[in-house]
Amino acid sequence: MWDGYLQLAGNEVINNARAVAYAGNAGLSIGCEPCDSVAEAVGDDPYWTLDETAPWWDAASPASKGFLGVYGIDVSGFNSNTISRTPTPLIGQGAALGPARRGQREVAWTVALITTGEAELSYALEWLSTVLLGSQCSDRTCAGDEMCVFSACPGTTPLRNTGGGQVGDAEIRHLYDVGLLSGPSVTEKQYLRGGQFIWATVSFTLAAGKPWIYHDPLPSNVDWVSLGSGPIVPTVDPDQVYQQCLEPKPCAVDPMCGVPALPPKPPRPLSPCYTTGLGTFRRSRIQVSPLDESAWLESVPVLEVRTGKTEMRRLLVRFWANPQNNPCDSYSDPCNACADINVSYLPAGSTLRMDGRVQRAVVECPQYPIGTATSTPTVYGTKGDLFQWPTFPCPTGLCIEIWSRSDFTAPDATARVLLVPRADLG
Repeated sequence: MWDGYLQLAGNEVINNARAVAYAGNAGLSIGCEPCDSVAEAVGDDPYWTLDETAPWWDAASPASKGFLGVYGIDVSGFNSNTISRTPTPLIGQGAALGPARRGQREVAWTVALITTGEAELSYALEWLSTVLLGSQCSDRTCAGDEMCVFSACPGTTPLRNTGGGQVGDAEIRHLYDVGLLSGPSVTEKQYLRGGQFIWATVSFTLAAGKPWIYHDPLPSNVDWVSLGSGPIVPTVDPDQVYQQCLEPKPCAVDPMCGVPALPPKPPRPLSPCYTTGLGTFRRSRIQVSPLDESAWLESVPVLEVRTGKTEMRRLLVRFWANPQNNPCDSYSDPCNACADINVSYLPAGSTLRMDGRVQRAVVECPQYPIGTATSTPTVYGTKGDLFQWPTFPCPTGLCIEIWSRSDFTAPDATARVLLVPRADLG
């Protein structure tokens, strides 16, 4: 992973291109920064002279004007896998391997703070210690923030199957639930150009609660799909599709040896809020070609639904494997459905976001006259069972069906499903 840029909770922390430009124009050459495309990749104007566009600029603190930047020296933690398992010895020979689990990812940074004096260095340390706290959530349930880095100098990797794109799209990487593990500590301080400048080496460590390294969503399915104009499917129950699935019978059972009857299964508990029964639905489809997916990386979905002018009831999003990339309207095998997302109710004007990257679901509702309220919806799995976040470990292609009750689907209701590749190393 490239050590020349770091953004945490939307705040720029490290930017080698900015530091080189600001220091050079102040009279300190710190070498040639080979990557000159960072500003374009992050949407900044070209870096030139320190001014109020610097993320640490503070008009109320004169010392901020002598803080020239944070220069990344080294980073570690992206090239180590967090998967581990603890085998349990068997009574006989060997051991039971046990499940593999991923721990947190710890990322250690070494940076240089470049300033024009001691007071400026003091301010730089104050700013760095504050910005590394992220969003500074006071709630105990705060899970951390998003961290953005580049795998290489942005713009050096060609984009695939997009017909173009913004500089840096291929190199950008995201980590989630990131927080400060070990605060900044000064390990060395050098005085340069006869004491006109200070180069202070600082180290700190961040931890990512979600250890995966995520790419941007696949660019082939980022468009919103209209739900209000989907075709009508009259008088059906979407859960009935599973009644057509047959369980394979054991092939090694002796037909002359009767199998004792099993006791009856206890009734399956079902939430009273989960909607069942027949209804008239609108059904929309999204198709993802196997060629658009990564050949090696697994991916997770991010579902976004805008309900529009009316409330929405009995929303169902169903994922079907489609390795042959057949047209979704001709897909007929009900037993290949690999995941269901069921939400019984969404209020009018709300936005549902189910993010497989952080495994959290949120509904945002506008409040009048101002503000937005957020809530956690109740999400069900297949036929009202417990919901499990789906992952797609290989490029099978997908047909994604979105169902909703037609009398509770506004003409301006829309949805989209993003697929986001992820990896254990980067």
